[in-house]
Amino acid sequence: MKSWYSVFVLLIAIICWPLLQVVKEKAIDISIISPIMHSNINDGTSSSDSSSGSPDVYNIIDLKAPAVAGPLLNIFGYILSRSFISPFALRYLLDNNGVHLIRELAVRECAQLSPTFYPNHKVNVTSHIHKLGKLHYKFLQTGLDINRPTHGNGNGNERGNGGGGNNTNISNNAASYRTIMDYHNLYKTGQTLPSEVMEEMIHGAERMKHLKIFSSFRPEDILKQAIESDRRWKRGKPLSVFDGVPVAIKDMTSVAGHRLCRGSMIDACVEVQKDDVPAKRLRDAGAIHVGMTVMTEGGVTPLGYNMHWDGPFNPYDIDYYPGGSSSGSAVAVASGLVPMAMGFDGGGSVRIPASASGTMGLAVTHGRIPYRDASSSTMVKAGPLAATLEDVALTHLLLGQFEPGSQYSNLIGQEYIPPPHLNEVVDRTGRSTSIQKSSTPLKGTRIGVFWDHFQHTDPEIYKTSFKAVKHMEQLGAEIIDITIPYLREIHLSHGITILSEFGVIWEREFYDSSHILEANTLITIALGRMLTAAEIFSAAKVRTYAMKKVCEEIFQDLNIDAIASPMLGGTVPKPGAGYRGYGESDNAKVYKTMRFVPLANFLGLPALVVPIGYERKTRLPIGFQLMGDAWAEHTLLKIGIHLEQASVRRLPPSENYHDNLGKFL
Repeated sequence: MKSWYSVFVLLIAIICWPLLQVVKEKAIDISIISPIMHSNINDGTSSSDSSSGSPDVYNIIDLKAPAVAGPLLNIFGYILSRSFISPFALRYLLDNNGVHLIRELAVRECAQLSPTFYPNHKVNVTSHIHKLGKLHYKFLQTGLDINRPTHGNGNGNERGNGGGGNNTNISNNAASYRTIMDYHNLYKTGQTLPSEVMEEMIHGAERMKHLKIFSSFRPEDILKQAIESDRRWKRGKPLSVFDGVPVAIKDMTSVAGHRLCRGSMIDACVEVQKDDVPAKRLRDAGAIHVGMTVMTEGGVTPLGYNMHWDGPFNPYDIDYYPGGSSSGSAVAVASGLVPMAMGFDGGGSVRIPASASGTMGLAVTHGRIPYRDASSSTMVKAGPLAATLEDVALTHLLLGQFEPGSQYSNLIGQEYIPPPHLNEVVDRTGRSTSIQKSSTPLKGTRIGVFWDHFQHTDPEIYKTSFKAVKHMEQLGAEIIDITIPYLREIHLSHGITILSEFGVIWEREFYDSSHILEANTLITIALGRMLTAAEIFSAAKVRTYAMKKVCEEIFQDLNIDAIASPMLGGTVPKPGAGYRGYGESDNAKVYKTMRFVPLANFLGLPALVVPIGYERKTRLPIGFQLMGDAWAEHTLLKIGIHLEQASVRRLPPSENYHDNLGKFL
């Protein structure tokens, strides 16, 4: 018996060894975590046994690995997730890519620290903040005037400010982004009704079908909602500034009357009869739900392509990725169909598509926007993708209100969660404080920059982002050099944690033979199931360490208002050959895309993306990231508005853009 057993083990070793070498070379794409899972691979040589050992050394390195796409990806996915050798291959992949570094850091630096399994940010909320919250909530009725920058198509046609409050000017520029206040002011002046605008929007959605934006789009339901809004406007009683405004929601949370697929195959979708919290708040405010936007399956890839829906595609150039996983939401906004679409962000899934598709994107403090049916990951938070920061601010006020009984409120209690507000963003009338004539409106603002990390991007992205930092400095902001120690280990801990959560959340689908999953999804689930309790526990202790270093020592002790960085580690990624119908595994591409992502998710902190320019060669957008302390969304908006106003003229996609309002002006 023993001899037969030895022969069996030897046979497995002979079969597995070539595969493990391929795994080592190709480093299969675990897209939601690949930047950290493969952070030790450089030029095809593993350095997983080495670590800087010093907190002062920047230890994120470039990744060079082959790409896999087409039928080969499916074969590889099956071998790594379904075959009898998959446990050996998966464990080898984990060990070869530095999982042990988490345990080493946990023992060396975190021995006396308790583990943090959930980002828990309690604050003592002052009466002043409560008053501001109540005051600013009224702006959902009266509107905002953020004094947006001019937008146009570069031919001299510029957009008027279209501001809120009593300003009802609306630009008649077909190449302009339309905002929530533009819709509101158009209805307010009686120039048209929501039903007429929604008919135009439906026409636009038909024109944009090739972008593969929606997983559920029902024109009859859209018009039904619009007619109800018509009645309210005719009575002079709109529910809010959102009344009659089209909005879209990522296919990750429930919207009544639409199917919920979570990016998976159509046969796995379920019809939903009840709104989750974000959808209900928008509906109660009069917003018109136009549909569910396509996301990558389960949110596993930051590139944006979904095999089941064969899209979406970047509206600036369909030969490029739109960013993911809230890809459809970003494309819906960038193409002009809606001024705001909801996303969810567990690994850059709001911020990456905002940057790649040229929209604003706010991933709020974990727990700020309550929801019930979306992923229960401790990394995921909701957030808007929008045409302008004024739209982001209005959505923040509406969706960020406290919800009794929500997961996060039960965790820490209402008394420790400040209400959403726009302190230092607008005055008591809703008018932007930036309108005040001052050459240094950011005086007293302290911006932290980890320069070794900041410059780790493509030269053009670095140059444009550096200009944004210099502009903030010219406006009075103080730029502070900071260092974030053991960044590779922190990123790796983010990956381990969300990987383990994903493995549990999608386990039922993994074992359902009738449920067809993408190859990347299969591998991600399988890897999550291979992690040990010691690895997950060590990652939780590293999370405590990271929160002390970033939240306490940087934001509090150094009094930093925001940490600035490029959003992407390179230019907008382009798909490789053979990706249609399969997806692709290209870890070098994914690694660059996610390089500035993990901290905000791992620590539950808010992060804002603002477009600041366009790539010289491709004219694709360039995004800039500001990450703040917990509950400091208003601070990020204050800084971001100055970047928005100073950035180059925003250019909607030249071909893939539809102006819902142009014909009514």
